[in-house]
Amino acid sequence: MGERAYQRTGYQQEIQVIPGEYYKSYAAESPAGQFGKVKIARKARTGNTYSAMVLAKHRKEKKRRNIRRLACWAGLALVLAVSLPKAGNLLKGDKNSKIEQFLEGLETLGAGSAYPDELLEMLDKNEETYEFVSGYPNRSEYIGKEIDLTGEAQGGEVPLLLQWDQRWGYDSYGQEMIGLAGCGPTCMAMAYLHLTGDASMNPRAMAEYACENGYYTEAGTSWGFFTAGAAGLGLSGSELPLGETQIKNALDEGAVVVCSMRPGDFTTTGHFILLRGYGEGGFYVNDPNSKGNSGKQWSFERLSGQIKNLWRIGL
Repeated sequence: MGERAYQRTGYQQEIQVIPGEYYKSYAAESPAGQFGKVKIARKARTGNTYSAMVLAKHRKEKKRRNIRRLACWAGLALVLAVSLPKAGNLLKGDKNSKIEQFLEGLETLGAGSAYPDELLEMLDKNEETYEFVSGYPNRSEYIGKEIDLTGEAQGGEVPLLLQWDQRWGYDSYGQEMIGLAGCGPTCMAMAYLHLTGDASMNPRAMAEYACENGYYTEAGTSWGFFTAGAAGLGLSGSELPLGETQIKNALDEGAVVVCSMRPGDFTTTGHFILLRGYGEGGFYVNDPNSKGNSGKQWSFERLSGQIKNLWRIGL
């Protein structure tokens, strides 16, 4: 989710997302050496590509479910009588009913083009994002509004912050939304909040810090964010070798470990997660894109093959 391997500096990018269009403004150096703003507009990729694919996929899945229900009804009748809840879940289908109704509504009203393709793709891959995706038309209620994380700062444990939390998920991160590409700043916000107790550096503020200091690139968050960027925040960030003992030692010292992930259990492209502790069953993960992934332990063997790089973040 937005992980990048290089860094660009010397400019700033901003984005304002409105229905139907993205607007990008660049601060570019003119031939005379002065800085002026050039505004470029492009149509958002909505309605014609992934939106149509998601809705078409939804229709096919619905037809297949109906066929399966008819074919299995007679055979499951006896099972229903004995174990109604379990059989009811089998007949319900693969998608959450709220998500089915939402997609059906988009299809019926032809409203899929009101949502960026990336949001429908997100929902298709992660049902946890339903509230964030369905709330997109009302994003003005959240963008730029005050965020209070004092509650999350209490308790002594590393708080789980989700990049698609509506409180900050619709805010921009360079050319993207934090909800779509802000896994790096969200991981750093979790680390900073835990280590310092300072609730002011929420994911929105951390995304702004990354952009202002050149750690956001067109390809995502650069790895320098977790070393030099951490130092700029008053934290200590250093690369770790990929070893179970080294990770456990860092966690025992009170630090957290941020990992850049390859495609696998956590992503299909690239992603950052945070390791916050360990137990007999493996490591405890804070995945800024998934409550489910964050609610279980992961063995070193399962994680290690998916980790591209990792950093110790401490004081």
